[in-house]
Amino acid sequence: MGRLSATSVKATKEPGRYGDGDGLYLVVSKSWVCRVQKNGKRRDIGLGSVKKVPLALARERAVKTRMQVEVGIDPVSERRKEAGIPTFREAVTLVFAENKASWKNQKHRAQ
Repeated sequence: MGRLSATSVKATKEPGRYGDGDGLYLVVSKSWVCRVQKNGKRRDIGLGSVKKVPLALARERAVKTRMQVEVGIDPVSERRKEAGIPTFREAVTLVFAENKASWKNQKHRAQ
């Protein structure tokens, strides 16, 4: 692990993907991506912008992400929960409860 250096990250201008090892990639549009695979499904998980996330922190986040995937936790849904973003099912339930009183027809309420 550790094929990239902080200096090379700052100096990279050519568009493309540059591997650091263990599934950590620098995507030039300048963002960090961790590629993980579980049960035959491959997924790229964003770790942040290069401007805000230094190489050392990106490596730490990649390790944490891989550990979560190994245990069976979806890192993206965990991040959304922490941010307070509801799932689609939760959002539907909220909208239904808010609008239920405005529906005058019993048929529409049942639908």
